[in-house]
Amino acid sequence: MDLYATRLLILVLLLLSCGFVFTQDELTAVPNRPTVSTPAQPVDPGVLETEWGVDAAASQQDINGLMKFGVIKNLELRVTNDPFLADSGTHGVGDTAVGFKYRFTLESGLKPSLAFMYMAKIPTAGDVLGSGEVDHSFTFLASNDFGKHHFDFNSQLNLLGRPQGGFDHDVLNALAWSHSIRGKWGATVEFSGVSSQNAFTPADAQFLASAIYTVRPRLVLDCGMAARITGDIPDATFIAGFTYTIGRLYRDHPKPVQGGSRRP
Repeated sequence: MDLYATRLLILVLLLLSCGFVFTQDELTAVPNRPTVSTPAQPVDPGVLETEWGVDAAASQQDINGLMKFGVIKNLELRVTNDPFLADSGTHGVGDTAVGFKYRFTLESGLKPSLAFMYMAKIPTAGDVLGSGEVDHSFTFLASNDFGKHHFDFNSQLNLLGRPQGGFDHDVLNALAWSHSIRGKWGATVEFSGVSSQNAFTPADAQFLASAIYTVRPRLVLDCGMAARITGDIPDATFIAGFTYTIGRLYRDHPKPVQGGSRRP
């Protein structure tokens, strides 16, 4: 590791340490994983949170990460990256995406929490493990609790860059159900599917089921399987990972009101 990288690592660790210093209360994680869908709830203002996981199928494997930071109430900045991606014998770094999530209504009775999310893909994977083009995604998110049952629904429009210019597009829909089972254990089930982006790419759909274990309010583990229903995707994929709230870098006053969207 060169001197510049070492200094950068030290700076990052110092910033994270500051987050712990300013954290006087027990923070609660807001997991987005392991599902395709994302809850409408952002992390609290000033809170830095991370998610990491592995996906493993017969021909495809990856390590995936997400960093989330609450800028102000209802606004969350997001960065995703796959530091390792393997597909049919080829491996390397995956794509990176940056964007934000903004919640514009809070849950109230039968009225769900609603949010909008935008992400732009930076083609860091190149054109071997990725398309090599910039993509854009626009997502509508809705979340609501019915007793102990929690639901997340996403509808996402993807604009997929083409090498010759312009965009293909597809639409992804996902519905997830979460429920506390006993003690620190919970479960999540999800159906998701994406339409065909062009004449050469079929639509696909999958079913996902996972177990959730809350070690501490700020640390949540998950483990499950995704199974193909239709399309050119792996028949079965093992999924495991965690969500961890690193710390609160600053506090927003007054403390924001939590409005649904928090999974068990």
